[in-house]
Amino acid sequence: MMMTGCSFLKEEPSSALTEAQAFSSMTALRNNAVLSVYMYLGGNADSQGLQGTGRGVYDLNSLTTDEQIIPTRGGDWYDGGYWQDLHNHAWTADDRSIRDTWDYLFKVVMLTNSGIAHIEAYDKADKDSALLAEYKAELRAVRAMYYWYLLDLYGRVPIVTRMDIPTDSVQLASRKEVYAFAVNELREAMPLLAWDYANRPLGEYYGRMTYYVASFVLMKLYLNHAVYTGEEQPALYDSIVNYADILANNYELEEDLQVNFSLNNDQSQENIYVIPREVGKYAAQYKYEQRTLHYNHAAALGIGGENGTSATLETLDAFGYNTDHQDPRFDMYFYYDTVWVGKQMIYREDGKTPLVYEPDKVAMDVSGTPYEKTAGARLNKYEHDPNGIQDGNVGRNDIVLFRYADVVLMKAEAKVRKGESAYAEIKDIRDRVGADEIASPTLEDIYYERWRELMWEGWHRNDMIRFGHWTGHTTVFPIPQDMRYIHKDWEQNEGY
Repeated sequence: MMMTGCSFLKEEPSSALTEAQAFSSMTALRNNAVLSVYMYLGGNADSQGLQGTGRGVYDLNSLTTDEQIIPTRGGDWYDGGYWQDLHNHAWTADDRSIRDTWDYLFKVVMLTNSGIAHIEAYDKADKDSALLAEYKAELRAVRAMYYWYLLDLYGRVPIVTRMDIPTDSVQLASRKEVYAFAVNELREAMPLLAWDYANRPLGEYYGRMTYYVASFVLMKLYLNHAVYTGEEQPALYDSIVNYADILANNYELEEDLQVNFSLNNDQSQENIYVIPREVGKYAAQYKYEQRTLHYNHAAALGIGGENGTSATLETLDAFGYNTDHQDPRFDMYFYYDTVWVGKQMIYREDGKTPLVYEPDKVAMDVSGTPYEKTAGARLNKYEHDPNGIQDGNVGRNDIVLFRYADVVLMKAEAKVRKGESAYAEIKDIRDRVGADEIASPTLEDIYYERWRELMWEGWHRNDMIRFGHWTGHTTVFPIPQDMRYIHKDWEQNEGY
């Protein structure tokens, strides 16, 4: 189809099965119409998956912000100006990664449509109508989640719910219409979703859509409603608080924040939704550790480093770097200063000079400076898996998409926007890491607390826009130009 490519729509649900075999029983239907969709939650190539790969959803939400940056380092990381364009908001409608991300998101939308169609068509002796309704609700909720990513990134997108819609009849819907569609789909699906955990490998719903996951997505939609619709709806803040309280019955802040990103983070009481990763079992990759580390630092860990992603100067300020009030999470989330691996000091290329990351020397282009290879504090959030494969990109720790700390912060924000105090919520977040209390948290305090708590997790663009720290036409990405060659009546997003 026009959004996903003809080859995708012609794929069989399993390369070893005919379509008749793939949907021949309730078990086969579950595996090939429902569970197969989750294969695309993570990825192992550029622009694939919701997190873990490059030039896709995560990079568009992170490297376009003042949170992180990939400096040009001499001959490294120029790549035709791609990373500079992201940082400087100089992308265009011809940008390949913007098109590839659009394709990926719509690929999963079309997979859910295909699965729903097969569920609706299923009429065999073992037909279980109640279970079929649950399967359909699950796919509708997954589709709504992907439409949330689409409306957040692109604003106006087509709403496609069937496989038999002629290409030339597909039109862009307004952002407000897409918002209403996603909200309605979630609200209709949620009563039939499982009240189960999606982050536990021994559970039936590991990596799947559940009531709790859908509640989180609905909270995000409600929190950003003014951005998506241009209208304030204060009553939705009450709904956010209510959903936060429901989630509080099943999740809690881990006493140790770093448990959420440890090798055994599938035991976390805080993680709500994850991309499963396991050596020999799941193919999803997390490439950001490899991408951030200096070559010698990575080599000491047994992987290949790319000496790239770094924290910005603005992030250093947000964490109070090198001040008397440096946030305790700085030591948890960043490699900086002299680099050690265990008791081994790591050296520069000459084998004699200690490797020292210099956070405050970072800039968009550090080529030719003494800090070309060392500028910037580096990502240190996920525990390194010494037994990881594929250059360390596939390990034991799952990739965290949604966690309860974000729920607490969303509740805090909703309360302050309602004119209430969020002292207790912010205190819980800060007490865990030993940070000073904030007596009367303001919206700006919450904005920075989100920055500090959720650093490296892909939320900062969404936060910057909602809090008014990012304005103008680049708050949405352009409709890919290839789409407009096919649909000549589609209007481009304003400013592109």
